Amino acid sequence: MKSRIIAASLSAVLLLGACGSGTATVDAPAQTQSIELINPAAADQLIEDNAGSGDFVILDIRTPEEFNAGRIAGSVNIDFYEANFASELDKLDKDKTYFVYCNSGNRSGTAMGTMRDLGFIDVYDLDGGIQAWYNSGFDITQ
Repeated sequence: MKSRIIAASLSAVLLLGACGSGTATVDAPAQTQSIELINPAAADQLIEDNAGSGDFVILDIRTPEEFNAGRIAGSVNIDFYEANFASELDKLDKDKTYFVYCNSGNRSGTAMGTMRDLGFIDVYDLDGGIQAWYNSGFDITQ
């Protein structure tokens, strides 16, 4: 009975975090996962703080067409709509820090649950996507 309550509590935490609203922290056996929704200003600071770090990845999960039309400098692209999206994510180093964005935040919000399930440790999701980034006055490159 006690294990059911613990499992239900853990499931509730995971579900709340998967909605893309706020921060969810889940204790894993050896490490703690942190999935956090951040605004464009905080994202810009995150990028600045991690510039040149080999342990930081800016991940654009829009389509290749969207990516080629304009992106945050230094981004790599994995298309959320591809059938192999989860397996492509699974190939990434889960110990690195990831800053993830899409167009408006819907796809990245969904992707946070996938990344959590795959065991990613430190992930930041851009609230409002690249639209919010651009509307906040931050640069987009092609």
